[in-house]
Amino acid sequence: MSQTRRVGEQAQGAAGADAATSEIVNLVRSRPGLSRTEIAADTALSKTVVNHRVQDLLAAGVLTSTGMLPSSGGRPAKGLRLAAQKGFVLAAELGMTHVRVAAADLYGRPLRVAEEALDMAGSPEVVLKALAAVMTSCARDAAPDARLCGIGLGVPAPVEFTTGRTVAPPVNPDWHEFPIKDWLERRFGVPAWVDNEVNLMALAESRIGAAAGHDNALVIKIGAWVGAGLISNGMLHRGAQGCAGSLVSMAGGEELLHEAAIVAAKHPGGPLHTLFAAGRPRVEDIVRLAEEGDEPSSLLLREAAENIGRTIAVCVDFFNPSIVVIAGGLGASGNQFLARVRKVVYGNALALATRDLVIAPSPLGPDSGMLGAALLALDQAFAAEHFADTLERLAVDAAGGRGAPR
Repeated sequence: MSQTRRVGEQAQGAAGADAATSEIVNLVRSRPGLSRTEIAADTALSKTVVNHRVQDLLAAGVLTSTGMLPSSGGRPAKGLRLAAQKGFVLAAELGMTHVRVAAADLYGRPLRVAEEALDMAGSPEVVLKALAAVMTSCARDAAPDARLCGIGLGVPAPVEFTTGRTVAPPVNPDWHEFPIKDWLERRFGVPAWVDNEVNLMALAESRIGAAAGHDNALVIKIGAWVGAGLISNGMLHRGAQGCAGSLVSMAGGEELLHEAAIVAAKHPGGPLHTLFAAGRPRVEDIVRLAEEGDEPSSLLLREAAENIGRTIAVCVDFFNPSIVVIAGGLGASGNQFLARVRKVVYGNALALATRDLVIAPSPLGPDSGMLGAALLALDQAFAAEHFADTLERLAVDAAGGRGAPR
């Protein structure tokens, strides 16, 4: 029997590869430094089960000891952490014109980030091959000796989460029913999970962003279109088919640029006309002109904020979140836009729904979807149904395997 196989069997058999072991690892993921006693107290597991599982996870190299914790009068206990560099996931947010990719350790912390221009108007095969090249580069540079445990990807389209297929995307009909999940799994030989990009933004915001500590949160991405991600009772809510939060009929950045072009044509020689004459502008350019005092740009931005604010007010009444996080290009457009959105929401939603409501910009900026993709991949890789396979991958490294895809 090979050393690799022996180590893999040790991880699966001795560590259990069951729901109890998965529960322990996920608890340590969320709260690094826990002792065995604290794990037993926070779960329904006996101290004996916890001790056995932890010992085997330490032997397999999945967990490491952080040293002695301060004593409360009894025998000093050792804290536990994931061996974060032992494995990694690849995470990406695929936008309309670019992709942002990270190799992230087992806590979801980026080890290497890369951004490349990619046009989703192209065929799925061409776009995914280019995406795979960026992912492979990140994997080789960031974690040459670790094991790849999974892939997370966010896309700007409705996604049937169970199959990883996009359904009737607004960007390109060629992506309809394309098996993105299957394509990535064949290319990299590991499990892959695909979700709508705004769902992944909501996941990241709820764990490490503005919505951390909020059980009910609404994340609004205002990009080319407007989309929403829902955190309900602390969990990401996808809905029956995975398309909860879709607001594609709501005007976003594309509509703002369209309206700006019409205004620019009516004001030759003005700042907007000059901007469009120089080439296709971005939403951020309209925002900059508004902040510099250009009245037509300010009016456009104010109208956009009012339209979006009224839609958010309806969502607030319906869902009753404790926080609304504004993300995306317009979401990062400065105080003027956000202040107007706040005013419209507070003025139109129910008084009870807005009494304690927080409306805040995303602190994660352009990384939110990518970070959410990393968290998705880790959540799934360490879930009970996938845990045995993940442990086996990590154990192969203990026998001398390499994780970066070739």
